Amino acid sequence: MTAFMPVTLRFCDNKTMLIGSVADAETALRQQWPDKAAQAYLDAARLVRLAVEGTCCPRTAFEAFGKAARQQGILVAKPRSRAHDWLDAAANP
Repeated sequence: MTAFMPVTLRFCDNKTMLIGSVADAETALRQQWPDKAAQAYLDAARLVRLAVEGTCCPRTAFEAFGKAARQQGILVAKPRSRAHDWLDAAANP
């Protein structure tokens, strides 16, 4: 099981990667991104490095990573599964 809800990224070289942990995010940051000079990317790289070192909250680093991926348009949107609809229906009778 992963530490976070996994996200899929599609990099500039058309390779995809499933990321579900800070360690995965660290590996993903070394792949081909559209703009490695973008402020969101630089912030994510710094926070992920600090999280790996243990001086930053992993959730904060993973959220910054997701934000950077969204801003650069490499986050692959997945449709919600039917299980989500069933749970929503059960929670809201």
